[in-house]
Amino acid sequence: MPSPDRRAIALLVLVAFALTAATASAQAVERRGTPVAASSEGAVPPPTDRLELSAHGETYLQLFRRALLPGPNGALVEAEEAAPLHQYVGLEARDIDTPWRKDSVDLELSSWGRAWLGRSELEPSFDGDVQTASLRYHQGPFWVRLGRQQAGGGAARFARFDGVMLGAEAGLGWFAAAYGGFTVLPRWNQRPGYHHLGNAADSLLRDPQAEPTRSGNWVTGGRLGYGTARLSASASAHEERDAALLSHRSLGIDGRATLSDRASSGGSALVELDARRLANARLWLDTTPHPLLDVSAEFFRVEPALLLSRQSVLSVFSTANYSELGGSATWRALPELRLETNGYVELYHAARAGARSEVALRLLVDRSRQTLLRVAYARVLASDNGYHSVRLSLSRQLQPRLLSTLEAYGYFYDRPILGYVTSSVYAGTLAYQALDALDLMLGGSVAHTPYAAFDAEAMLRVSYAFDAAPRRNRW
Repeated sequence: MPSPDRRAIALLVLVAFALTAATASAQAVERRGTPVAASSEGAVPPPTDRLELSAHGETYLQLFRRALLPGPNGALVEAEEAAPLHQYVGLEARDIDTPWRKDSVDLELSSWGRAWLGRSELEPSFDGDVQTASLRYHQGPFWVRLGRQQAGGGAARFARFDGVMLGAEAGLGWFAAAYGGFTVLPRWNQRPGYHHLGNAADSLLRDPQAEPTRSGNWVTGGRLGYGTARLSASASAHEERDAALLSHRSLGIDGRATLSDRASSGGSALVELDARRLANARLWLDTTPHPLLDVSAEFFRVEPALLLSRQSVLSVFSTANYSELGGSATWRALPELRLETNGYVELYHAARAGARSEVALRLLVDRSRQTLLRVAYARVLASDNGYHSVRLSLSRQLQPRLLSTLEAYGYFYDRPILGYVTSSVYAGTLAYQALDALDLMLGGSVAHTPYAAFDAEAMLRVSYAFDAAPRRNRW
């Protein structure tokens, strides 16, 4: 796998330092300089021009042992210790001035890096990528965004690309946007020796380490809609190409309406234009018929194969679709007692219907509200099997800075799975806030399932917020 682009990482660091220096300089000027007019009696000082700058970082260190079983051609692989260190960095700047217009530019950057501590034949020593790097300019109702960005919702579902997005927002609630650019190829596409499962071009691959070209991988689309506090609706279109071949060509519609102070409804649909079939559709209704009762109803229909790329061999393996109809209800019987229930029926294409349901009780056990108990029973009926399940959850505030949780799961199968008729999972955590910025958590779990006669895991997490302010009564 090639190493991350050093120029992109260097650019990210330089921009971060530049923006930090600019903000510090502006704050210093504000502290040092007091306008002359402000010293005059009764005079109002001019407003200070500010920009909003926020930075965020997260660091994760993992330590575990793993083994790939089975290995190539069924061969056993020796276990190895792994200690990956992940670093996530995000930076946002809002309302940056330009020479010709104030508060007209927004900047967003996010990236990640990983160092693999120790030796591994499968993983590189260092890896990383830029997730987002975009600049947005807005003037009046119009805006344009350049760089690495995402298009989400509607026909696009989720698409990440390097390109441009244009948009406009009218005062009456109308809005429109259009985008286009080169698809951001996932980094696991470039893993040495890795082959795309289901890609029609697999048989043409000669050099497994050859980097994929981007010229034939692009996206384009747009969205037009209307939105207010009580009503919103939009229509969208999206087309995506893989190696110059059609991957997706979709049309989406969605809407939402507040029917009254106690009811709201909405729906969405996605049509795959190349197949001329409905990929998925959803309708929902949320109501509060009584201040102590919430009721929801939902209908969902999907054909999973249509959500895959048209160039994937897997997309033609099955055209089976299924529909789901059901709802949920929550009754707040007492301030300390809540009853929750839900039930759904699944209708499969050319298969026996299925169903799932759950009944749960949530109770604050003591008057101080330090102990929370939840007991749930669920029933699942699938086309080839089913099970009963029981779940017990207990949360206890032992001290103002010490929180504990215990959970137990039990599954009872209608038909044996690999000779097992039951499964059980037990888990617990103990979290301690040592300082306002320092959190410690110790967790563990034990499981007995058809796929592991005994499985035990333990985790120690240390979190430190470098910019945390003093907090009180966090729990």
